[in-house]
Amino acid sequence: MKINKILGAMLLLGAMLPLAGAQAQTLRLKCMSWNVKALELKDNTNVTREITRFVDAIRQENPDIVCFNEFETASGLMSSKEKLTEFARELGMFPFFIWSYDKDNGYYGNGILSKYPIVNSKSVLLGMYTGEDQRSVGWADILVPTDANPDGVKVRVICTHLDAFGGDETCFEQAKEVIADAVVPATQAGIPSVLMGDMNCGPSTEAIKEYQKYGTKLCNNDTTFSGGSKLDYFLSFPAGEWSCTDFKVLKTGDYPNLSDHFPIIGTAVLK
Repeated sequence: MKINKILGAMLLLGAMLPLAGAQAQTLRLKCMSWNVKALELKDNTNVTREITRFVDAIRQENPDIVCFNEFETASGLMSSKEKLTEFARELGMFPFFIWSYDKDNGYYGNGILSKYPIVNSKSVLLGMYTGEDQRSVGWADILVPTDANPDGVKVRVICTHLDAFGGDETCFEQAKEVIADAVVPATQAGIPSVLMGDMNCGPSTEAIKEYQKYGTKLCNNDTTFSGGSKLDYFLSFPAGEWSCTDFKVLKTGDYPNLSDHFPIIGTAVLK
């Protein structure tokens, strides 16, 4: 299957990349999350799905982790190009694509980029409930070297995009699946984790409250959608194990032109 070739190409690319970054005494991960609207640009003018402006915007922030939502790859609209591999090659990162469904002879879902080696990865389809669009959650376990642990501390990076069409009920049920499939197993195995993505619900909804039963919300409530809503989140698990003091929503420069969502970014510090 073509998706196996995509994953194989990503693994090959990852094996060719140098290990990232200098070691540090404290484990810090600068994480970015961005719903990129299938690379269309906010005004839908990017007919070639050129990635240069997105790459430049990401490189400007120099994150350790990037999570993408509404990511399309290898489809006709993408000229059959493996877009996550393109991003990984340009940014010198390790990629993992999270499949939600087939689209136009290609694939649609989410993506993770990491400066650090990915040692384990998996994706799971979420239940539809009252929603209309198939959604997924995926995670990549990475090794982050520190002075105390030069071989690397294992951290789980989780990326998801909850359904916009099923209302708060669907988001709540899907959030519970994210916790059961990705968060709880990591916590039980002693693996700290971070979760990013477009949750399609506000800060006071049951879905976000459910996440906070198990972890810590590292983001503020500033709007992340051009329509004026807070939809994109940065969370960490277990509760109280991580902190973040530099979280921000990127609304200046070229960012407002690139998608209908603003990227979010912050440095998660493991206590």
